[in-house]
Amino acid sequence: MKKLLILLCLFSLSRTLAQQESDLTKEKNINGFNITSISYVADSIEELQTINWIDVKEMFDENKNNERIELTFGLDFKKSKNNFKSSIKIAGESKDLDSLIKKSKKLVRSLIKISKKYQN
Repeated sequence: MKKLLILLCLFSLSRTLAQQESDLTKEKNINGFNITSISYVADSIEELQTINWIDVKEMFDENKNNERIELTFGLDFKKSKNNFKSSIKIAGESKDLDSLIKKSKKLVRSLIKISKKYQN
């Protein structure tokens, strides 16, 4: 009976200790998060023109190279007579972030050009 009680105590103790996280794991869980999608919707062309592309790039610094990311940019003219809404979405892997930003810049310029006639 004594041996059974000792084995039961050891078993429960080992289960308890096995479930504790190390300090390194705890720190990584607190600070280690990944951004997989950014959405930026503006209600004026001027807002869309002021996007800081360096900040967009920095937001994905913590991601691994093979993680899928999405960039979405849009305009929503709620006060215009046509109630114009439009958006673009670019998706790819983190390792291709520079080319995704380059494509996004071109598409945002196109979006601005198309939406100028709907602004009022």
